[in-house]
Amino acid sequence: MIEFSKRYLPDGRMGPGTGALDFDRSRRWFNETYGWSQEADLQTKIDKDARHLLQAPEANTHWAYHAEYRNFRIYANEPEVAWFQLKFTNES
Repeated sequence: MIEFSKRYLPDGRMGPGTGALDFDRSRRWFNETYGWSQEADLQTKIDKDARHLLQAPEANTHWAYHAEYRNFRIYANEPEVAWFQLKFTNES
C-alpha cells in the first residue's frame, strides 16, 4: 500500500499540501503503466462478480486505489510498488 500525506491546520481542517496532487500524479502513472483500475471497493466487487470469466477486462490484478474521506491510497502488488518506488526515488 502507498499512502499519501495529509496535512491539517491547527483547527483540524485539512490544509494545503501535496497529498492529493501526489496521489493524482501517482494514479496517472499506475494507469499508464498497468492499465486503468477502479476504487478498491469497486474492484473487489468486480472481481467477485467476474470470477467465472477467465479474462474480465474490468479486472485489474495489479492495482486499485482509495480516495474516500481524503484517505489517498494506492493498493498494489509488491513488484508494482517496487517499480513505483524505483521510478519516483530516481526523480527526486
